[in-house]
Amino acid sequence: MHTWSTRSAVLALGACLAIGLTSGCEWTDTTAQGTPAEQSSLPPDGDQARSKKNADDFRAWVNSHGTAQQKEAVSHVARIIGDWDDKTGNAYVSTDINGGTKPVQDGMATARSVAAAFDNWQDSQRGYVSVYDVFGNSLIVNHTF
Repeated sequence: MHTWSTRSAVLALGACLAIGLTSGCEWTDTTAQGTPAEQSSLPPDGDQARSKKNADDFRAWVNSHGTAQQKEAVSHVARIIGDWDDKTGNAYVSTDINGGTKPVQDGMATARSVAAAFDNWQDSQRGYVSVYDVFGNSLIVNHTF
């Protein structure tokens, strides 16, 4: 009986530690003030209609004003999530890089072209764009635009 009680107490303590119920455990955000947290995975899309329209507007602008390399790169853009204006903002670009129907030979070069095209499209005082592959994994994080 003593062994069972000790084992139960150890398991209960382990569970409390695992879920952070002990005193002194808390989440601390160490991101510098004024800069976005690095998003290693694509954030949730709360407004799919808007994010698809953002992508359509972006592709249309690049098709009129971008380089041939940028035009090819933005053909892989599916959605653009986020808020930005002429002063600041964060944009998260979802692509079909590393999957999709049109294979990409150099995913990082394509992601860099997407980020550069976004920089040309949106000229803010302090904004950041991140580019994600088809699985939602980051390729470019916090590129300044």
